[in-house]
Amino acid sequence: MSSTLFDYEWQFLVQLITRMTYCQTYEETCEMLLQQLKTLISFQSGLVFQAAREDGAVALIDPISTGLSEENVDRTGFSDGSFSLWDDYLAAPSSVVFRLSDVVAPARMEKMRVYRDCWQRNNIYWGLFASLACKDRPLAVLGLLRRKIDDDFSARDIYIFNTLKDPLERKLQSLLAGGSGAFVFRSEKIAGAASGYGLTKRETEIVTLVCRSKSSEEMCRKLSISRATLSKHLSNIYTKTKVRSRTQLFGLFAEA
Repeated sequence: MSSTLFDYEWQFLVQLITRMTYCQTYEETCEMLLQQLKTLISFQSGLVFQAAREDGAVALIDPISTGLSEENVDRTGFSDGSFSLWDDYLAAPSSVVFRLSDVVAPARMEKMRVYRDCWQRNNIYWGLFASLACKDRPLAVLGLLRRKIDDDFSARDIYIFNTLKDPLERKLQSLLAGGSGAFVFRSEKIAGAASGYGLTKRETEIVTLVCRSKSSEEMCRKLSISRATLSKHLSNIYTKTKVRSRTQLFGLFAEA
C-alpha cells in the first residue's frame, strides 16, 4: 500500500500531535496515543513500555496497554528479554521504527519458543514498533499488534509511525527527564475564554476536559453525569461557540 495519506488523515495526524503536546503526564500521553491511533492504523492491541538500561542492556518496564489484560501483557514476552533478536533496535542511540517481520521472517518466527509460548497464546502475529531514544538514552517502546489472519503492517503504517516518532520522542524526553514539557491549560485562562462565549460553570468544566483529550466515558465518570447529559452539554457548547465537533472546540480554546 502507498504511504500517501488522504487530506483528512493528515489533519487527524496533525491534531494527534497537537493533543500529545497538551498531555501533562507520561501515562496520559500513552493512553491518549493508543486510543487515538486506532483512527489511523488498524490493530488488535497496543503497548507502551518505558525503557531503561540495566547492566548494559535495555529493559522494558511499566507497560501501558490496550486490548490486553495485565496478565496477558506479562505473557507477551516483551519484558523478560525473550526478544533478543531486536536488541539492536532497542539499543540504537536514536529513535527507530521497525516491523517484527523486518527483524525475523514469519516462517522462522513460528519456530521460535517465544512465538509458541507467548505470542501464539495471545493470538498475536504481526507487530509494528517505535523504539524511542534521545542522545543514546532509551525512553520507551511503542508497539501495535495484529492477529495472524490480518495483514502485516504496511508502508503507510510505517510512514505514520515515522511522522509521529520525532514529536513523541521530544515529548517523552521532556516528561521522563523530570519536567512536564506540556503546555498547561490554566483554569483561569479557560474560564476567561469560556465566559466570553457565555458558557456555564459545568460547560467550562467540560471544555477543560475536552482540551485534556478526555474520552466521553472519562468525562462522565469525572463529572458524575450520564452520557445523555454530556451530549446535551456538548450540544449547548457547540451552539454557543459556533463549532461542530470536539476537535474544533479543542482548536478554538487552544488558541484562546
